Amino acid sequence: MRSLFVLALVFSWLPAIAMWPYLGVLAWMWISYMNPHRLTDGLAYDFPVAEVIAIATLLAWVFSRERKDLPMRPVVILIILYTLYTTLTSVTALNQPLAWEKWQLFVKVILFTLIAIPLMNSKVRLHAMIWVMVISCGYFAARGGLFTAITMGAYRVFGPPGTFHGDNNGIGVTFLMILPLIRYLQLQTDNRFAWLFLLAAQVLTLLAIFGTQSRGAVVGLTAMAFYMLARSRRIGTMITIGLVAVLAYQFMPASMKQRQESTFDYQSDASAQGRLTMWKFAIDVANERPIIGGGFNVFYDNPTRDRLLPRNDKGQVEQGRAAHSIYFEVLGEHGYVGLLLYLMTGIWGFFSAERTAQRAKRRPDTKWAADLGRAVQLGLIGFAVGGAFLSKATFDLYYHLLAVVVIADLLVTKALKEPAPEVVPPGDPILAYFFKPRAQSFRPGPATGGRDFRRKA
Repeated sequence: MRSLFVLALVFSWLPAIAMWPYLGVLAWMWISYMNPHRLTDGLAYDFPVAEVIAIATLLAWVFSRERKDLPMRPVVILIILYTLYTTLTSVTALNQPLAWEKWQLFVKVILFTLIAIPLMNSKVRLHAMIWVMVISCGYFAARGGLFTAITMGAYRVFGPPGTFHGDNNGIGVTFLMILPLIRYLQLQTDNRFAWLFLLAAQVLTLLAIFGTQSRGAVVGLTAMAFYMLARSRRIGTMITIGLVAVLAYQFMPASMKQRQESTFDYQSDASAQGRLTMWKFAIDVANERPIIGGGFNVFYDNPTRDRLLPRNDKGQVEQGRAAHSIYFEVLGEHGYVGLLLYLMTGIWGFFSAERTAQRAKRRPDTKWAADLGRAVQLGLIGFAVGGAFLSKATFDLYYHLLAVVVIADLLVTKALKEPAPEVVPPGDPILAYFFKPRAQSFRPGPATGGRDFRRKA
């Protein structure tokens, strides 16, 4: 029954996508993050729902009057260059079938990342995109947080099987990336019900992060907290973060404490030793082929593994194992040049978000973009630190966060070219539709003739 419901829901989107192609981007992201067909056990489980949405969206976009031009911002250029470079490394890959299989998945991610930039060209559409991210991933965060609270952390939280975030480490980093977005949405409303609802979502997401028992996720959360402390000038914020950290550790079950404490005892941890082995393997592959690397999925190429991996006492080499690090994953697959392009993309995206935030905070009508820039920065930090311990270099949520940066920058640039409006629009159009929007006003000044224009809620 669930299988038929999911298929009916997917196909019901098609007429709307034909009229409004940007809805296809939202539908594709929902399927990509939430994987609703993977939550069933019938026909929908293996049905190519993402391909159906993708074809419908592309056809609708081509024949629509929507913008077709792609703004050539530095982040966009770097994404395109990196994609072209991975195509080159796939042509020269050590294992062609394995390389092209992963390349196809990656190109789909990049295609819809680039399509989203011209299509999500308004504040309403951008916020709809953020809501899809939060609801799709927040569903698993809410379930995981409740599960962790009920079981007192006795079991690990996992994501949907067969997806980018299927294991506990992957879903942990996903939770890190959406946590700042939930806080951003909370900042966009003064409605008490909405504010409390989003606060509960943040608490459940924090519980779910600890419930994954992922050491990489906890390290990423710590990095995000330190960044917030470094940027915050409020003593109350610093004290709150410190108290939350202390309480979280005190109420953590013994099993979770032991796992987190083993982070620093890598010599006796078999999992950590396995990571170090694969990291050395990535370096060896890159040293042999420094420009082009071994191609996608080189970590599962048996001839290369037999040649470079150490053998046990019986002379056997371990079976295929992931790189367990986005950085060593890219290094082994695409060489030092590929790693440089990958790092430049993330770093430029981070500082582009900073630039957008600095420009947006000048006026009340663009203040939302400043809050969004800070939220995206925290999400990128969570991915950069947490991703150092898992293979997730092609994760679509990461590239979609970069698309959010570009779209917000374009909207702020357009807004700053026009005179400031006398009335500030609602913080979040989606929330404003359902809830009472917050009251905002400009300070009296030369632009308003000394008058205080306030929108009454």
